[in-house]
Amino acid sequence: MTTIIDVAKQAQVSKSTVSRVISGNGYVSQESRKKVLEAMEALSYSPNLIARNLQSGETKTIGFLAQGFIDPLGIFLESFISIAKRYNYYVTLYFTDGDKKKEIDALNQMKYKQLDGVFILTRANKWEIIEPYSLYGPIATWHRIDSERIYSSYVDHYSGYLRSLNYLYDRGYRSIGHVLGNSENLNTKARIKAIDDFQQDKNIPIKEEWLFHDRARLDNGRNIAHTWHKMANKSDAMAFYTDSVAAGFISELQNLGYSVPEDVAVIGFDNSEISRLMHITTVDYSIKRQAQNSFIYIHNQLNRETIAEQEMSVQLIERKTVPLRKKELDKNASSSENN
Repeated sequence: MTTIIDVAKQAQVSKSTVSRVISGNGYVSQESRKKVLEAMEALSYSPNLIARNLQSGETKTIGFLAQGFIDPLGIFLESFISIAKRYNYYVTLYFTDGDKKKEIDALNQMKYKQLDGVFILTRANKWEIIEPYSLYGPIATWHRIDSERIYSSYVDHYSGYLRSLNYLYDRGYRSIGHVLGNSENLNTKARIKAIDDFQQDKNIPIKEEWLFHDRARLDNGRNIAHTWHKMANKSDAMAFYTDSVAAGFISELQNLGYSVPEDVAVIGFDNSEISRLMHITTVDYSIKRQAQNSFIYIHNQLNRETIAEQEMSVQLIERKTVPLRKKELDKNASSSENN
């Protein structure tokens, strides 16, 4: 079997020069690089990456785990890959399809020195199952979790959701429906607290029929549209935990003969590409910086560095799906004057 020594002899350079050409690290003159590449081609030499990784203890590769495609995936993955490239890391995407074994197989790649670290966008296993794998490499996520072994780049969804509800109220909306994520998710619990505090502050009761919990995302916007259509007492605004479900809701309502925002106002959450395409008013909670901070954590852990994380913020992005309800505001103002 051809070795690096054979390549060095063929190219008439040192073994270290061949090593620098293969790794891409260190200076090699153009003439020497050309000799090495020609020698590798002549000898049909292929670097033994597994052996080299075992020797160095690193692969320069981060695993990116997701159950499948969700709306924020494109933004998050693009930002994660971009900053990883800046620091000379590769990113390998694993779609687990919600299969717990597939997720464990991916996490085991750190144990077998095939990955240096892992980022989890969406998980299949419980966190207590995932946590022990941090022994083999750093693990980061954007989920809000309380763990000393897994880094979380979460943004406070309480303040973001409360801001969206206050925005709807200030625009004249009083009957507001809520589409929330998995009830076990800490971000969902933060939104529920925001709803409770909003209701107490504004003295606005919520009807149970206006509260939805979405577990699968797939087609749920359409299903919620049909439920809303059948309601005798419809909400005049709907607040969604993600833009993709909001988009599905709007699209299906149009098929049912309704018009958004004339018949119902809609506000999303993510500021994803679909919200821009459909002009959905939404909340931007720094997805790009969540991705960047997740990589920075992994990089710092692997290299014992202290690169500063990016500051994150929550912003409301006004578009076309939450118009000002002037009549409602005028009526409330008149009532206050009479009192």
